[in-house]
Amino acid sequence: MNERSNVKAETEARRHSSAVSRENRYSQVINRYLGAVNYPDPYAVRPLPSPIHQLPPPLAGHGFVLAGVDDSPISYVAADHAAIEAELHGWDLRLVTVQHSAGNDNGAALLQRLTERMHASSATVAVNSTLAVAANPAQVLLAEADGAALTVIGHRHGATTTALGRSVAGRVARHHHGPVLVVRMPDWPAGAEFGRRPLVVGVDGSAPAQQSVEFALAEARVRGCSLNLLHVAGDRMDLARRLETRDGVTVHHRIISGDLTAALIEASGRAAAIVVGRYRHGAWSGSLLHPAAAQLTQHALCPVFLVG
Repeated sequence: MNERSNVKAETEARRHSSAVSRENRYSQVINRYLGAVNYPDPYAVRPLPSPIHQLPPPLAGHGFVLAGVDDSPISYVAADHAAIEAELHGWDLRLVTVQHSAGNDNGAALLQRLTERMHASSATVAVNSTLAVAANPAQVLLAEADGAALTVIGHRHGATTTALGRSVAGRVARHHHGPVLVVRMPDWPAGAEFGRRPLVVGVDGSAPAQQSVEFALAEARVRGCSLNLLHVAGDRMDLARRLETRDGVTVHHRIISGDLTAALIEASGRAAAIVVGRYRHGAWSGSLLHPAAAQLTQHALCPVFLVG
């Protein structure tokens, strides 16, 4: 591509970037959804509002989103994000909770509350639920997630006493073969501008990173947002054009160096979500992003998609 074509492509990309930064489908859905559940404090359970009837047209998708839930505050936030993903893609939503013992109605009551919460916020998402009694919640969630288009689980700073807990979220994120969204929202809700933030992906030329880019492009198209690719110094990709469009998605390129984990965590503070490849636990992949990916589910400042 000659210099004139480069300038023309980048000018067009900047024009498209300006358009998507103002409003997009994801920002419309998430802001409407947050208004419906009405919680300035994300960890306070509020009375359910009346259903909303004016909605963006749903996509005609196939599949389901599985959300592992318990009665912890972050679990409500995770269920909200699962419902938003289901609406964006036109998927069903399946809520799963696990009790360690039978003999009480707590799990059923939780699923009823969350189902009503989902219905109050989206009239287009079909919601079903599963209550399991088991000693190993992670094993149950992994089995239930088989075939899911996306699995969503909450992960709060220092949370160790909930029914699912941090270790369950980590096990599901590591061992599930499909995409997992780990919802980490230490400062949620972040404000009306959150929905206009880009998706962020770390890139180093490895196969997991390439899968992350492909997943992020598809997710960005559905959301209508831009995509920031953070290239590890030494990545051989030609960065002559720092801004381009791919299949209607505005893509920004930037090189990162030094402490990659710190750079990605810092970038997560300005992202709607960060996308990382899933590297085999305990195996050396040769990727410079491998250590960073392991840390993001623990320390990112936004939701984290794990793919591959």
